[in-house]
Amino acid sequence: MARTTAGGCAQLIALLVVLVVIGNVAVALGFPVFALLSVAAGAALFASRAAKVHREHHERLARARALVMEALDVVFDPALPERDRARILDALGRGRSPAPDRFVLASELPQEPRAYVTRARAACETVTGSRVNGMGLLDSLANEFVLPQQIWEIARLVRTQAELEAEQRQARRGVVTEELEAVLGPQQEALQRSIDSVAERVRAMEGYARKVEEADAALRARDALRNNDKYLALLAQTDDADGLAALRLQAASAADVLAASVKEAVEAGRTLTLE
Repeated sequence: MARTTAGGCAQLIALLVVLVVIGNVAVALGFPVFALLSVAAGAALFASRAAKVHREHHERLARARALVMEALDVVFDPALPERDRARILDALGRGRSPAPDRFVLASELPQEPRAYVTRARAACETVTGSRVNGMGLLDSLANEFVLPQQIWEIARLVRTQAELEAEQRQARRGVVTEELEAVLGPQQEALQRSIDSVAERVRAMEGYARKVEEADAALRARDALRNNDKYLALLAQTDDADGLAALRLQAASAADVLAASVKEAVEAGRTLTLE
């Protein structure tokens, strides 16, 4: 990537040199206007070429960072500025690992801890991609700040748990005496309580996502009711008075169902902020 950028800069310098030479020749031959036009055209070409090189450089950087992000399955601290995220991705792409306390490589986690991160992300994507969220009907604080923070905390916790589990396994190799068990037993209990707490966090996020899906379903029900006139006309033609009454009642209650579903989803999201 550095070689490509250097090549682009070299081409710009070569172009500038050629234009300066042309301008000097024009002045020497007594064509100052031509020289000015040459310099102006050269400046425009130089600026255009420089902008293109700059744009291509940033596009290459963005593609490289996206590949690193996907390959290593990076989870960033949501408080980390975008500039610092880019710097870390560039370093990871070169095999370095700066500021490990600000990111987690989910790709390096054991299967079960990584599954918690995957489930938390899926719940977040369900919420943020929902219609009710797009319409601004949900708690924006929960969706924009709390959910990313929950994912980060889950990723950070399961990484620590995985490290401690590895330590526990190492300590239990060989003979386990009463004295050793007296030390490891309470540690294992503390570790299990932390694991159970993470599992509960993930279930809470999934519960929120489920409520949001139900609110979206209520929206689809409201949309479907817009076709009620066709069905009312059909029932009127068949003289079905009971069916007409039931359909009208359903239409009247649709708004209440939607409001209740959205309220439940918002309340579920707010419970995340209180944890």
